[in-house]
Amino acid sequence: MAFNDLISGALTTSGQVRNEPVQARSSERIATLLDAASAVVAEVGIERLTTAMVAERAGASIGTVYRYFPDRIAVLAAMSLRGFERFLRLSVENLEATKPTTLDEAITCLIDAAVELHRTEPGFTSIRLSDQIALPEVDGGTASAARIAGPLAAIFIEELGVDAEGLAERLDIALTMGDALLVRAFIIDPKGDPAAIEATRALVTGYLAPAAVRA
Repeated sequence: MAFNDLISGALTTSGQVRNEPVQARSSERIATLLDAASAVVAEVGIERLTTAMVAERAGASIGTVYRYFPDRIAVLAAMSLRGFERFLRLSVENLEATKPTTLDEAITCLIDAAVELHRTEPGFTSIRLSDQIALPEVDGGTASAARIAGPLAAIFIEELGVDAEGLAERLDIALTMGDALLVRAFIIDPKGDPAAIEATRALVTGYLAPAAVRA
């Protein structure tokens, strides 16, 4: 199992878009709407986002928004899933480039990916891995951290030879904890408070230390 398997293992089908984009033009239109939503959320927050704001920012009609998204919650769900996918892909890029040999090194790749997206992706700080805004029909909760924990554990066990017992549960908690702390770091400072980011690294790796022992 390669690190790239993390993407297919953690992603699920959204079901939030009214008309699945079978043509490039539709895909581009949805991307434009989500870019607009992300920009608005970055400015006013999740609670104040409306479909009218998305349409205005995208230079589209309200009918175009409703063609793909039934309501503002569907827009936020799609935005959340896109952010999650970008986090996964950047994490995999870091893992493949770094080729970690320890759990600490692997977790650093994930934290680095999250930090970069907080800095570069509009609205990413507002859509958190611990949120349950997307896919409410999934049993057992829909927090992205929970969906990524199992595939991550399987890969780390195989690739790094770490202790398998309870690893998925520990990763779920570690990712949720790290996510909340990084959000705080970027609320304190839009560029990311350095002390808070380093505290996140220390707390997450410390919590995972028992699992870092090779089996």
